[in-house]
Amino acid sequence: MARLDWIVARLNNWARWRASMAGSGLGYSSQAAFLNDLPGADREVKLPIDDIEGSITDEAVKSLEHSRPHLYAVLWCMYPFGLGVSGTCKRLGCDRSNVYSLLDVADRQLAAWFTDRADRQRAAAAEKRSFTS
Repeated sequence: MARLDWIVARLNNWARWRASMAGSGLGYSSQAAFLNDLPGADREVKLPIDDIEGSITDEAVKSLEHSRPHLYAVLWCMYPFGLGVSGTCKRLGCDRSNVYSLLDVADRQLAAWFTDRADRQRAAAAEKRSFTS
């Protein structure tokens, strides 16, 4: 099955957020912005790190730590550790197909977690509105 693009985007932001937390502690750049621009160099656009999204995704990934430790491990190997598929295979001692399968299952689990979270927030907001009316 194909990966869920919106989950992959969140996981990439989460990895960048984790790296910034480990590097400077606050998520702020540790280098002046003008030092990133080399004249005439081809460069990719660096999107700002969304701290709120990163922390929520961190909470979602942590929810897998005890219930689905194999999914938790593959996400950590692939994203914050940046091992890629080959490195993850070596680290976890499994086939490439297993890593791809685990990533697919992790995407689905995280999508369900985000959906449940949104449903809980909507229900809480509706309950709050009913008390104020």
